[in-house]
Amino acid sequence: MTTPRFGIEQLTLSYFRCYDSLSLVLDRELPPVVLSGSNGAGKTNVLEAISFLVPGRGLRNAHLADISYRIGMPDVVSLPHAWTVSARVRTPDGVCQIGTGKAEQRRQIRIDGQNIKSQDELGKTLSILWLTPAFDRIFNGDPATRRRFLDRLVQSFLPSYAHITTEYAYAFKQWMSLLCAGKTDPAWLTALEQQIAQNGVAIAAARVDVVDRLNVLLEQAPETDFPRAQIFLKGAVEDFVRSHSALQAETYFADLLAKSRHLVSDGGHACGPHTADLSVLNLNKNTDAALCSTGEQKALLLSIIFAQTQALMKEKGQCPLLLLDEGLSHLDAHRQGALFELILSLPSQVWLTGVDEKAFAPLENKAEFFCIDNAKAYRAVA
Repeated sequence: MTTPRFGIEQLTLSYFRCYDSLSLVLDRELPPVVLSGSNGAGKTNVLEAISFLVPGRGLRNAHLADISYRIGMPDVVSLPHAWTVSARVRTPDGVCQIGTGKAEQRRQIRIDGQNIKSQDELGKTLSILWLTPAFDRIFNGDPATRRRFLDRLVQSFLPSYAHITTEYAYAFKQWMSLLCAGKTDPAWLTALEQQIAQNGVAIAAARVDVVDRLNVLLEQAPETDFPRAQIFLKGAVEDFVRSHSALQAETYFADLLAKSRHLVSDGGHACGPHTADLSVLNLNKNTDAALCSTGEQKALLLSIIFAQTQALMKEKGQCPLLLLDEGLSHLDAHRQGALFELILSLPSQVWLTGVDEKAFAPLENKAEFFCIDNAKAYRAVA
């Protein structure tokens, strides 16, 4: 089956971050897009805007109010504007218009002129993956960053995943608040524990499924300039899900929560998908990723990202759009060249950012170049 090529044909921002307005009309052949410019010029903000075309809180995990453009005037507190992102997108099912933004403290979504109530519909229309500098040295940092990386991979398979994780976090926060306030009504707590367990098991099962799928593809990956990897997912609920039914796992997790009530009341923590962690093994060196150099860690992440694109093409016939913010950083010249080759081989649009336009010279006549300067975009030639 031939995988249709897809990507963004036109992107329009209004009052988004540093942009009061921006409109980019892209080449209809959908080649890679390179955004170059100095630090703080607004390159990452463009990628973040694109990341809001799928479910979730974007590549910065931002609150809606934090995104709004504000006029920078000394000694004046300006009210935030209602921001919007709009894009004409070519998908395997044809061209559609996607719009999203903040309206009355809520996120509004429109697809082909129709108001959409659920973010899940965005995930059914488009798939986007990204790497940002926040993931540099990811294997040595906060487990929460590793979970966010994994959850983005899971969400590209399961559009409803963002809703499930939101419901889980909301119920867990309520449960914690009750216990910390000394409110121990068994019926109330039990109801919340059942809700937490139901969503928590769904999260754990989805993570386990995606990790298993990726490991198969990573194991079968041919020798390239990027290291082969193996992913390990660690967590009490995730471990239980692997060998038990969903119903058994929900009962197990709910019991764990009930047994943790006194611990949480005393300021302790309860385990669950929110405490799970993952590690990665560099199979080329049989070395834990945490012990690898920053460049090797970046290469391992790219191996996982490209395995994910293969999995999505195999299952959905759709290659995700990739956003690589400072994607060349920490890679040597040889791996940078290999990355360009992989990008050009994909049947989808890839967006890259960097400070030095010359670093992308191998993409000359093969990509679109824009210079970003003071929240303005100028078409450039490498």
